[in-house]
Amino acid sequence: LAIDDGVPPKTATATLTVIVQDINDNAPTFLKEYRPVLPEHVAPRKVVEILATDDDDRSKSNGPPFTFRMDPNADDIIRASFKVEHDQKGANGDGMAVVTSLRTFDREQQKEYLIPIVIKDSGNPAMSGTSTLTVVIGDVNDNKMQPGSKDIFVYNYMGQAPDTEIGRVYVYDLDDWDLPDKKFYWEQTEHTHFKLNEDSGMITMKHGTPDGRYNLKFKVYDRKHTQTDVPANVTVTVREIPHEAVINSGSVRIAGITDEDFIRVWNYKTQNVQKSKAERFRDKLADLLNTDRENIDVFSVQLRRKHPPVTDVRFSAHGSPYHKPVRLNGVVLMHREDIEKDVGINITMVGIDECLYENQMCEGSCTNTLDISNLPYMVNANKTSLVGVRVDVIPECTCGARNFSKSESCRSSPCHNGGRCVEGRYGLSCSCPSGYNGPRCQQISRSFRGNGFAWYSPLDMCDNSHLSLEFITRKADGMLLYNGPIVPPETDETLVSDFISLELEKGMPRLLIDFGSGTLELRVKTKKTLDDGEWHRLDVFWDTENVKLVVDFCKSADISELEDGSPPEFDDESCQSSGTVPPFNEYLNVNAPLQLGGLYVEPFDQTHFHWHTMPNGKGFDGCIKNVFHNSKLYDLASPGLWRNSVAGCPQTEEVCNTQESTLRCWEHGQCVGSFSEARCQCKPGWTGPSCLSPTTPTTFKPQSYVKYALSFEPDRFSTQMQLRFRTREEHGELFRVSDQHNREYGILEIKDSRLHFRYNLNSLRTEEKDLWLSAVTVDGQWHTAKVSRYGSAAILELDGGEGRRYNETFNFEGHQWLLVDKQEGVYAGGKAEYTGVRTFEVYADYQKGCLDDIRLEGKHLPLPPAMNGTQWGQATMARNLERNCPSNNPCANVICPDPFECVDLWNEYECTCGEGRILTPDQKSCMDKNECLERPCLNGGTCINQDPKLRYRCVCQEGFWGENCELVQEGQTLKLSMGALAAILVCLLIILILVLVFVVYNRRREAHIKYPGPDDDVRENIINYDDEGGGEDDMTAFDITPLQIPVGGPLPDMPAKLPFPPLGPEPNVGVFIEEHKKRADADPNAPPFDDLRNYAYEGGGSTAGSLSSLASGTDDNEQDFDYLGAWGPRFDKLADMYGQEGEESEEEEEQ
Repeated sequence: LAIDDGVPPKTATATLTVIVQDINDNAPTFLKEYRPVLPEHVAPRKVVEILATDDDDRSKSNGPPFTFRMDPNADDIIRASFKVEHDQKGANGDGMAVVTSLRTFDREQQKEYLIPIVIKDSGNPAMSGTSTLTVVIGDVNDNKMQPGSKDIFVYNYMGQAPDTEIGRVYVYDLDDWDLPDKKFYWEQTEHTHFKLNEDSGMITMKHGTPDGRYNLKFKVYDRKHTQTDVPANVTVTVREIPHEAVINSGSVRIAGITDEDFIRVWNYKTQNVQKSKAERFRDKLADLLNTDRENIDVFSVQLRRKHPPVTDVRFSAHGSPYHKPVRLNGVVLMHREDIEKDVGINITMVGIDECLYENQMCEGSCTNTLDISNLPYMVNANKTSLVGVRVDVIPECTCGARNFSKSESCRSSPCHNGGRCVEGRYGLSCSCPSGYNGPRCQQISRSFRGNGFAWYSPLDMCDNSHLSLEFITRKADGMLLYNGPIVPPETDETLVSDFISLELEKGMPRLLIDFGSGTLELRVKTKKTLDDGEWHRLDVFWDTENVKLVVDFCKSADISELEDGSPPEFDDESCQSSGTVPPFNEYLNVNAPLQLGGLYVEPFDQTHFHWHTMPNGKGFDGCIKNVFHNSKLYDLASPGLWRNSVAGCPQTEEVCNTQESTLRCWEHGQCVGSFSEARCQCKPGWTGPSCLSPTTPTTFKPQSYVKYALSFEPDRFSTQMQLRFRTREEHGELFRVSDQHNREYGILEIKDSRLHFRYNLNSLRTEEKDLWLSAVTVDGQWHTAKVSRYGSAAILELDGGEGRRYNETFNFEGHQWLLVDKQEGVYAGGKAEYTGVRTFEVYADYQKGCLDDIRLEGKHLPLPPAMNGTQWGQATMARNLERNCPSNNPCANVICPDPFECVDLWNEYECTCGEGRILTPDQKSCMDKNECLERPCLNGGTCINQDPKLRYRCVCQEGFWGENCELVQEGQTLKLSMGALAAILVCLLIILILVLVFVVYNRRREAHIKYPGPDDDVRENIINYDDEGGGEDDMTAFDITPLQIPVGGPLPDMPAKLPFPPLGPEPNVGVFIEEHKKRADADPNAPPFDDLRNYAYEGGGSTAGSLSSLASGTDDNEQDFDYLGAWGPRFDKLADMYGQEGEESEEEEEQ
C-alpha cells in the first residue's frame, strides 16, 4: 500500500511476488514402502524392482535420474545373499534398482532380511540417502508339529473387558504359515469362561471372567502331515488393573523391535526359552524403584510403527499408593543407559509426548490426551501372549488448560486428596477434607529446607502461557522452579534443549528461558530484596516471541496521574522486566519433571544443549505456594519424588499456632501470614477474628439495593472484591465501586448468565475493559466471586478460580488508579437513582437472588437486615431486602408421576429420581446409581455398590482408611516424645496445686465468717423453744407437738356442703365468715394451734425477743379497701364491712 503527500492523499496497491529458488537439500528415498516376499527353498531369482522419489524441484535438475547401489557397510550375510543392480533406463529414464537373491533361504532360520540401499540424485551438489528394504522369507509347511505349551497374561482394565481374543493355541512347529492345514479342539468339555475358534486356534475370553489362573487343554490336528490329537496346554492368568494404575503410569518409546519381540520368550536361533525383554525390563524397574517385582505391572505393549518398528511400553508401580508418572519417567530417564544395556533395547523417548517436537503434530499449542479404551490390545508371540490395556496418547492442537469445549465430568477424577466430586447441572465441584484449600482439593503450599526438591508433572505446551507462584524466605539465593533436561543427551537422539528456570539471586528474581534456539535472561532490580520473610508473587508470561517477568503485581511501581488530562506516568523498572527470545524456535517444549525448590542432580555442562547461560541451582530455603500454569493449580501434596521437603509451610504454621486468634482458624478459614505475624482469612460464609461466626445471607427483591458508607479509604492502585451469590436470573449487578460522578468504576455483574467484571480508570473518557467467564453461574447454587485489580491489570475468579472459572488481563497500560467515593460510590444489588422525593429506580437490578459475605479489600461489609454496620462501613440506605435466602417452595403444588419425586432446587423444581438413583435409559423409570463407575475409592481401594440409601462402600487396602480410602493409617499406637510427656505431667501437677489452694482458701474463709446468734434474730415467725416467758414456766419447752398438724385425725361434725349454692337471694358473706370463724375457734384439733406467749417486759434482761419487730406490721389507717367494690356484687358485703369504719369517721369529722 502506497500513500502520497497530496491533499487529499491518494493511495494505490501493488503486488510483490517473491520467488523462492529451490536448492538441492533433500535426499532421495523409496517411492513407496517395499516388503517383497521370497518363498523359502526356491532357487535364486529376482526379488523386486525399486523406484525412488525426491522432494526437490526436478525442473531445476535437483532430482532424477537416480543411481542405486548396496550400502558397502552392509553385513556380510546380506552381501552374500542379495545383489542390487542399477538400471539407468528403468522408470522412463529416472533409474531403478533390481534386487536379486543369490541363494536359497529357510524361514526357520531367519524370517526377514534388511538390505540397505544407497540412492543418489543428479542435483548440484548431489544428495544421497540410505533406505532399507525388508525382504520377508515365505513359509512352506515342511515340518511336523510337536506338543506345546503357552502362557497368556491378561490385564483386565477395571474388570470391564468385553469378549476378547487373548491368543492362539500353540504347538511346537517350525512352520508359522501353515495355519490352514490345522484344526483345534478342546481336549474335554469347553471351559465356561473361554471359547475356541477351531479353524484359527484363537482363544476368546468371555466378558466377566474373574481374576485367577486357568489351565486350558486342547488337541491339534494337521491334515498335511496327518497328525491327530497333538496336545497343547495353555495357562491363562487374568488380573484386573484399576484405572488409578493406568493414569499413574510411566511410558517409554522403543525403536528397532516389534511388540512381539518385546514379549517373546522363544529364541529361534538357540531354539530354547529365555527371559523376555518385558520380564527383564520389569526386573530392572523393581530394582531401580526399590520395590517388589510383584508391584510392577508392564500392562501395555503396543506397536506404533511397523517399518522400521517402533513400540510403546506403559508400566505402573504400586507403592503406597501408586507412584506418580513423573517419578517413573524421571527414574527411567536418569538410568536410561543402564536399562538399555541390561534389557537390550533402544529407548528413544521417556514419557511419551506427541507434542515434544515443535510443529511436528501441531503448529502452535499442543496438549497430550490419554485415551484409554475398554477394548484390549493383544500381542501374540507363539509361546507367550500379552493382553494389555489399549492406551493412546492423542495430541490435541489446543492449550488444554484453556480448552473448555468439553463438559466437566467426575469420571475423570478431578478432585485430589480424597475430595468428593459433585456434579451439577452446569458443572462440578469438589468437597474437600480439612487442610486442602485448592478448588480441586489441592495442597497449595510446600516447604523446602535449602537442600531439597520436589518433582511434579511438566508444563504443558501452550503458545501463550502464564506461570505464577508465591514464595517466602529469608535466604538471598535459591532455585524456585526449573523445568528442562535433567540428564545429558544421548548422541543419537533428537536434541530438545528447551528449559525454563526461575530463581532468587542476591534476593532478586532471575528468569532464564530457552525455546531451543537461544537463552533469554531477565532480571528485576526490586526496591528491596525479596528475602524479607514476607510472601511475594512472581508472574511469568510468554508467547512465541516475548517474555515478561512481573513482581508482586507491580505494586512498587512509581505512578503519577494528574487531573489536567496529561498522560499518566508508570515507572515499572522496580517491578517488571521483558525481552525477546532468540529466533527461530517459538515454543517451550519440555517433558522432564518440573522441579520446585531445587534440583535433583547437579547442573551439567551447558555446552551439551548449547545454552548461553545456566541456572545457579542453589537449593531454596522457605515455602512456595499457589503454583499456577495457565489457570491450572498444581497439587503440591504428593510429588513424584522429593527430598527434604514437606507439604504445607511449617514456618508460618508455627506462627499461626502460637497466636490465640489463629488457633482455630483451620475450622472455617485459612491462616495466612509471614514468619513474624499471622491472621485468619475466613472461608466464604464465615467471619470473625477466628472465623467462627457464620454470615447471614440476604434476599434481594425487585428494586432492591444497599448503599454503603465506608470507614476506611480504599486503595487507589488495587481493588479486591469478594462475595457469595445465588440466583437464577440471567442479568443483575452484584457490587460496584465508583467515584462521585461514576466516571471511574469497577462493576461486578451477571450478564447473559455469565460473570463479568468491567472497569474504567479514565475519568475523562471511557476506556472500559471487560473480563468474563465461560462458566454458567445461574444454577441456583451458591457461588463465590472474587475480583483482584492491580492498576489496569485484573483477575476474575469463580469458586476458587481454575480453568473456565478464571480469567485475567495483565497489561499495565494507561491509567492505573481508581478513585472511590467512600460515601456515595459503593453499592450492592444495583445503583439506585431517585426519580422523585420518595421514588427511585434501581438500574441493573439484581433481583430474586441472594448475596452474602461481601468483602472489599478483605474487610467485611454489613448486609441488612441482619446487620447494618461493621467497623469497616455502614449500610446507609437499604430497600426491599429480606433476611436469609429461602426457597419459594416450588414443590408445594407439584405431584410427580411415580416413581419420580419432586426435588426443590431453590426457586425451581425437578421431577427426578431421589438420591442414589438415576434415570433408566428409556427415561421412564429409576434405577440404582452405580457410584463405583466414578471411581471414588482411592489408593487401590475396592468399591462396592450398595442400595440407593447407602450408595457405596470402599474396602481399603492395608495402610489406608476413610470414606474413600483417602487417609493414610498412621497406626494405632500413640507415640509421645519425652518432651511432650514431661509437658503433660507438668500441666497435671499445676492443676492439682490449684485445686488444693482453692480448697484451703475456702475453708479458712469459712472459719472467719461470723454468723448472727439466736438473740439477734427478731423475726416473729421464728420461735425459740429454749426460752421461758412472762415469769411463767414454759412447760412445753423443746416440745414440737404444737407444730404437728394432725393427718387423718378425727374431724368435727360439719354440715353437708351443697355442690352448688341454692337459688334465691344472694348469701350474706359476713355471716358466712363469722360462722366458720366460730367453728374453727371451737375445734381444738383444727390448725393452726394456739400458742400463748407473754411479752410482759422487754429489755436487756428479758429472755423474750424485742417487740420492735411488730413495727413491721402495717397500719390499718394506711389501708385502702375501696378496690373491693370493683370485685362485683358477690363481694359487696365484704366491701361494706371494711369500708364502714372509714365512712363513720368521715361523718364524725363533718359534724
